[in-house]
Amino acid sequence: MAEDEELGLPNLPRTGVILCECGGLIGGPIDLEQLELQASALPGVIYTHREAFPCSKDGQERLPKAIEEHKLERVLVAGCSPRLVEKLFRRAVQTTTLDPGYLMVANVREQAALPHGDDPQATLRKAAGIVEMAAACLITAEAAPPRYGKVRKNALVVGGGLRALSVALALADRGIPVVLLEAEKENRESLYDAQGGNRRLAQERLCAVRNHPGIRLLQDVRLMAVYGHPGDYEARVALGNQTISLQTGAIVVANEAAPKPLGNGHWFDRTRIKTQSEFAAELEAGESPVLKDVVFILCAEESQLQHCSRVCCAVGLQQAIRVKQHQPDANVTVLFRELYLSGIGGSQMAELVQARNLGVTFFRYGQQFPPVIGDKTIDIQDILTREPLRIPYDRAILSMPLIPGGNTRTLSTLLGLPLDEYGFLAEPRTRLRPGSYADPGIYVLGSAQQPADSAEALFQAYLTSARTYRFLNQETIRVESPVAKIDAGLCTGCGNCPQVCPTNAVHLERRDGILSLSTIDELLCVGCGNCVVVCPVKAINLPGWDNQEIPAQISAALDERQFKPGQCKILTLACEWSAYGAVETAGHHKTPMPDSARILRMNCSARFDPFHILWAFLNGADGVLLGACKPGECHYGMGNLYARERVEVLHEELAQHGIDPRRLRLEFFSVQDGEKIATDLANFQRQIENEMADRGHMPGGVHMPVKVHI
Repeated sequence: MAEDEELGLPNLPRTGVILCECGGLIGGPIDLEQLELQASALPGVIYTHREAFPCSKDGQERLPKAIEEHKLERVLVAGCSPRLVEKLFRRAVQTTTLDPGYLMVANVREQAALPHGDDPQATLRKAAGIVEMAAACLITAEAAPPRYGKVRKNALVVGGGLRALSVALALADRGIPVVLLEAEKENRESLYDAQGGNRRLAQERLCAVRNHPGIRLLQDVRLMAVYGHPGDYEARVALGNQTISLQTGAIVVANEAAPKPLGNGHWFDRTRIKTQSEFAAELEAGESPVLKDVVFILCAEESQLQHCSRVCCAVGLQQAIRVKQHQPDANVTVLFRELYLSGIGGSQMAELVQARNLGVTFFRYGQQFPPVIGDKTIDIQDILTREPLRIPYDRAILSMPLIPGGNTRTLSTLLGLPLDEYGFLAEPRTRLRPGSYADPGIYVLGSAQQPADSAEALFQAYLTSARTYRFLNQETIRVESPVAKIDAGLCTGCGNCPQVCPTNAVHLERRDGILSLSTIDELLCVGCGNCVVVCPVKAINLPGWDNQEIPAQISAALDERQFKPGQCKILTLACEWSAYGAVETAGHHKTPMPDSARILRMNCSARFDPFHILWAFLNGADGVLLGACKPGECHYGMGNLYARERVEVLHEELAQHGIDPRRLRLEFFSVQDGEKIATDLANFQRQIENEMADRGHMPGGVHMPVKVHI
C-alpha cells in the first residue's frame, strides 16, 4: 500500500485471501505455501491465510474476526465451486463491516487441483492464475446493493375452462382476491373438457366461481397492456367500449388450446366428415343421426407426426365408446398410428379395454401409408399383412392437432413470455438460478403451455395455485443480484438496449431536450448484460460484469508469469449456466484439461463483448474459446443466439485485418458436457499450435497491428 502511494497510484482496497485445503483435495495437489506467497504479492493483498475447511462452522466464525482485525475491504476464498459456497460465506460476513458483495470465491479445486494433480508445477501455475484473476476482479468490483419491491395480495387469472376456474377457486379459498378474465368466448373449454363428466365438472366450478365473494369474473374481455414488475403489475383490459385498469401481484395464464379447423379446402363431404370437436358438439346436443359405419382417424394431419397433441387418442376412445353405447349395432373402427394413453391410475388404459369389450375395432396404419378417404370407403394398408383394406363409412371423425389459442402471441408480447417452436407459451427459465433473481410472478399452465388431459391439467392447476400463493404470501421481494445501471450523462437514447432486453426491463423515457433516456426496472432486470454490449457509447454497466472487471481479469489471466515460456495461451469466456458448469463437471471427474487454458466465468453468453475478445488478443491470447448454452437452452432467452451473431461479424472483421478467425471459436455446452469441453479445449490448443508452427509464429498474441471496427 505504501509503495502504491509513493508511485502516485490510488489506494487499493485492503484485500484478504483465504486458501482452502479442502481436506487434502486442494492442499495435496497444490503447493499452498507457494500459492500463498504468490497471492501475498498481488496488488492490494494485505492478508493471506490457509484454512483446512473455511466453510466449516469454525472457519465461518474465524472469517469475520479476520475481517475486523485486518480491516479487510475485499475477501477472496480460493476453494471449490462458487455456486456451492459463495452464498454461505456471504451470509457469514453479514455482521461485519464488509459488504457481502465484496466477497468472492475462486474455484481452484475443479479447475486446477483435480484435473492437473499429477503435474505439481502446472497445478500451481493454474491455481496462481485463477487467484490472480479473481483478485483483479475484486479490486475493480462494485458491490450491488439489494433491491426491494412490494407485493400486492391479489391475482389475475387469464383464460377459461376447467384449469382457469380451478386456479381461481384454489387461490380465492386461501384468501387471495382473484380477477378472472375470460378472454376468448369461443375458447373457454378444451377438447378434452368437452367430454361428458369433464364438462359437468367445469360447469360446477363455473357456478362456484360466479358465487364466490373473492372472485371477480370478467367475460368477453381483451387484455391490452401489462406494466410494472414482479409483485406489482398493472393490467389494462378492454371491456366493451371501456378500458379498465387492474392492479395485481401475480398473473396466471391458463388459456386453452384450440383444435385446428378442417376448413373448406377439401373435397370431403362435410356432412359425413367431422373433426373431433364437431362430433363432440353433435354428441352433446344429441344431434348425431343413426350411424352404421363410424371410423375414427387419429393423427389425421401430417404435422401430428412431429408434435403430439396428447389428448386426441383419449378423446377418440371416449367418443367411440359413446357411439357403441348408444348404437350397439354400429360398426366402429379406430385407425391409429400410435396410441398415446396416459391418465392417472391407468384410466385411459381402462377405456381402451372397455372399447374393445364393446366391439370397437382397432387398425394400426404405417406412417408411410396413411388412410386415404374415398367417396364411400377409407383405404388403408394392414401394417401386419401388407394387404390393402377398404373400410366403409357413413361418418368419419378426424383428430386434428391442437394449436395455441388466438391470443397466445399477444400474451407472449405483453407478458414477455417466450414461445416454443409450435407457438405455445413457455414459462421463464429459473432452473439452476434459485434466489438469484426475482420470481416474475407470472405462471403458465395447461394447454397454454402444452395440451394436457383434464387430470394432468387439474394437477397443474393446484400446483400453480400453490406456487402463486407462496409468491403472494411474501411481504416484499428482495433481490441481491446485480442489475444493469445507466449513466444518464452518457446515454444518447439510441434505443438499442430496449430491443435486446429479454425481460422488457429497459424503457425509453422522454427528458428535456432532444434525446430520450433509457431507464431500467431493477426488479425486472436479470443481469444478462446484453444491453451493455449493444450500447454504442458504453453508458451501461453491470456490477460484477462491467467493462473494468472483465478486462482486468483478462489481463490477469494472460499474465506471462503464469505460463511456461512459449506456452500457448487459451482464454475461455464461459457462461456460468453451461460452459463454466461443464468445466466444473470435468474437474470433478478429474478429466485432464490443457493447463494453459484460463477460464473466465461470465454471467451469460449475451455478455460476450467483441471488445473484450479483442482485448484478449491484444494482451497475448493465442486463442479465445467462447462457451455458451445450447440453442434453445439459454437461461435468458436468446443470449446464445446474440453471441453467435456477434462472433460471425467478428470473424469477418478479424479476417479483414489479417488475423486468422479460427483463433476465435464459439461452442455450445450443457453442464453435463465435462468431457466435451475438455476435448474441445485440447483440440483448440492443438489446432492453434499447429497453425503457428506452420506460419513460424511464436505463441503470445496478435502477431501484427490490429485496428478492428465493431
